[in-house]
Amino acid sequence: MQAPQQSVDQRAFRNVIPLAIWTLVWLASLAVARFGPELLWSAQPVASWIAIAGNVAVGVGWMVAHARYLGGVDDLQRKILLEAIAVAFGVGLVVGFAYAAANAAGLFSLDAAVGYLAALMAVVYSLATVAGTVRYR
Repeated sequence: MQAPQQSVDQRAFRNVIPLAIWTLVWLASLAVARFGPELLWSAQPVASWIAIAGNVAVGVGWMVAHARYLGGVDDLQRKILLEAIAVAFGVGLVVGFAYAAANAAGLFSLDAAVGYLAALMAVVYSLATVAGTVRYR
């Protein structure tokens, strides 16, 4: 007797769970690394270095989980996600370097944090994923 085959949606949901867990753990480790010096320990650079090293280690695990996720989705979904990654990466590079050039030329007086660039890239990735899904379906 053969085991029932999983639907494409069930397989996609099963594949996304580890990625979601790694994403949440990475965000939590980032929060500890960012806010730990202010809220959990003060004037202890060793603790900060340990938190940052932990965040980087978890970030590597997150990247591996994302690569595994991409390997587990169907070809069309992989194409959509890779195109969205390319667009988000391109926007991040273009906007980041344009801002750096404008800042060096004295055109901006505000200091933008790297978090703004990361947020921009996340929004662009999400929009590009939705656009690709609509385009190819």
